[in-house]
Amino acid sequence: MKDWIEKNGARLLMLAAAICLVLTVVTLKSCGESRTAKTGEKLATGQRGAAIESGRDAVQATGNVSAAETARLSTVKEGKDAIHEAPAGDSNDAAERASCRMRSYRHSSKCVALLGPVAE
Repeated sequence: MKDWIEKNGARLLMLAAAICLVLTVVTLKSCGESRTAKTGEKLATGQRGAAIESGRDAVQATGNVSAAETARLSTVKEGKDAIHEAPAGDSNDAAERASCRMRSYRHSSKCVALLGPVAE
């Protein structure tokens, strides 16, 4: 038996080293794949969260635009009604007041003098 070990010792040592090397490579590959999978999962979770937030922002923006449109249409309708209801000769004053309620004009010096400062 001692002769066999002496004759094949180098081969056994090489075989053991090769087995250790293969096991090391397989273990490292497995760890790398595990890390890649975890990173992919974190990325997917983050993308889902971002998509939900983006959808929420889009719905809120759409709602804000709709509310602003409704408010603008209401202001225009009130202005038209005030102009039509104004007695003859006073429609210009009603028109100026109506235009001063529009966002584009409400901070002009003429409108501030007519209606006073407007808070946003």
